[in-house]
Amino acid sequence: MSTKYLPILLWVFVGAVAAAIPFGVLIGDPVLRQLLAPFSLHIANEKAIYSPAAYFVLLTACYLLERKMPVNPRDFLSASFRYDLLWYFGNVCFNLAFLGYFALWLNAFYQHYLSFLSIGGVGDWHPMARFALGVLLTDFTRWLSHLIRHKVPAFWAFHAVHHSQTELNIFTDARVHPVDTMVSTAIRFLPMMMFGNPVPVIMAWLVFETVYPKFYHANVRINLGPLRYLLVTPQSHRVHHGLDRIYRDKNFGFTFSVWDRLFGTQFADDTVYPATGIEGKAFPHESGTTPRSQLRSFARQLIYPFRSIAQPGVSSA
Repeated sequence: MSTKYLPILLWVFVGAVAAAIPFGVLIGDPVLRQLLAPFSLHIANEKAIYSPAAYFVLLTACYLLERKMPVNPRDFLSASFRYDLLWYFGNVCFNLAFLGYFALWLNAFYQHYLSFLSIGGVGDWHPMARFALGVLLTDFTRWLSHLIRHKVPAFWAFHAVHHSQTELNIFTDARVHPVDTMVSTAIRFLPMMMFGNPVPVIMAWLVFETVYPKFYHANVRINLGPLRYLLVTPQSHRVHHGLDRIYRDKNFGFTFSVWDRLFGTQFADDTVYPATGIEGKAFPHESGTTPRSQLRSFARQLIYPFRSIAQPGVSSA
């Protein structure tokens, strides 16, 4: 077989495994099955929420875009790409072990202690109205919390892990510290609950918010034209990951770019594609290309935020 087909075969394997494992989590975890049960009496119909085939198609589309119109051309399965795959599978394991239970705990906590935040009379509203308002409030609170995580040193210590990638790719969205994941999950759940959205509906939105960031983290030279005034794009989010602070203090949006435009945090130039990553010798940047060295870097980055907070004079973003 010609070696020119090797990257294609490798991608089919990597993409298929990456797409199949989360579905296995959904149908294999009894807690998540309980969360998703209201959608259907049959577990097979949970594909309406998460389809491995659809996810694989999306991953493949992003992969092809990266090959056809990259910001920085690079070899397939580069060391940085493999390292983000490690974070991806690590986060899948974390989600399987904890996130379903955390979602249930959030729901119970809200019902017992924060139910006074619920908007009165929303039960009579059309479900789509509750969903749309919940999405808008969720996206705004995520934008605000994202800005705060850049400004408060202790929060930045965890969020810096995500910004450490120098070669953005479709799996960079998974380079997130578990503590950062839990904070983000809470912020996404609570505003949706205020408008009376049931947990399964919230979970469905979480799936979308898991999929779309893969596109805008991709190594793709595209800004979506007029859609950039509404949505976060690969270009605008790359600016946010920029190595220079003039970029990193801009473009905090998650799904919609409207909040950055309303509050003056949108970077004006929508044609720039800066180098990405973070500076500083204190951060344990990944080193080496062997599985052993990458596992060592993975462990160090998991520990880094706690060590950083424990030390005086933690630097801000």
